[in-house]
Amino acid sequence: MAKNEWQHTLQRVEGGVYRITLNRPEKLNAFSSVMYSEVKRGVLIGGQLPEVDSLLIEGQPGAFATGGDLSEFLGILDLPDDEFIVEYTKRFDEPVPFRAILACPKPVVAKVDGLCLAGGLLVAATCDVVVATKRSRFGVPEGRVGLADPYCAAILPLSMGLGRARYLMVTAEMIDAQIAYDWGVVHKVVEPEQLDTVVEQVLRDLRRTSPESRRAYKQGANRAVPHMSVDAVLRPVMSANGREGLRAFVEKRPPEWDRSGRLI
Repeated sequence: MAKNEWQHTLQRVEGGVYRITLNRPEKLNAFSSVMYSEVKRGVLIGGQLPEVDSLLIEGQPGAFATGGDLSEFLGILDLPDDEFIVEYTKRFDEPVPFRAILACPKPVVAKVDGLCLAGGLLVAATCDVVVATKRSRFGVPEGRVGLADPYCAAILPLSMGLGRARYLMVTAEMIDAQIAYDWGVVHKVVEPEQLDTVVEQVLRDLRRTSPESRRAYKQGANRAVPHMSVDAVLRPVMSANGREGLRAFVEKRPPEWDRSGRLI
């Protein structure tokens, strides 16, 4: 696989593991549509390679992933509604890897160190094993910029429980790794210097289990995940408050929400 095939990730096979490294450290691993697409493609490739036993998705020290790159939102924000829907779907629905991770016939491990927010949290939540450092932080901050993510509402209640998922989504609060562990999102919490060792041990432990058994368990468990559609997010994104939230974020000021309209 040619090195220049990947723009925003690093991908390789080592020791029977298909390893995907999110590689936009200058953007705190904010997901461009290209990076989303590369993760999805890597998961599909790794899931089919006969020499691959499991997959690993990792970020950079200090940032696993911090959600969609808002600069891409801003680039399409003022398009007419029909064009906006086409562009939004092309950039932030078709490329996302969540369904691919859930459907992957092989176990997928998330190696988290630092910020794990929005789409980053969803990548972790769809993985089969999540190992995180004590300094990691998790959250769903979209509401602070006037957005809503339909995938959060579909995936997070199954990972942490409905009440906890609702709390994270409506407050946009961040939680630490210990709380994420207590809530069931994270499976192992370690010191940063132990992260590599513990993850490699998890990958070795996975090899002790039957590929057919793992696939059957994944398929059975993931049937509980409801249908995920981008339609639910389009109304808040296209609203005046959605545009105001994104502009306020870029201008580094608090948003001025319009609370006069009816919510229908």
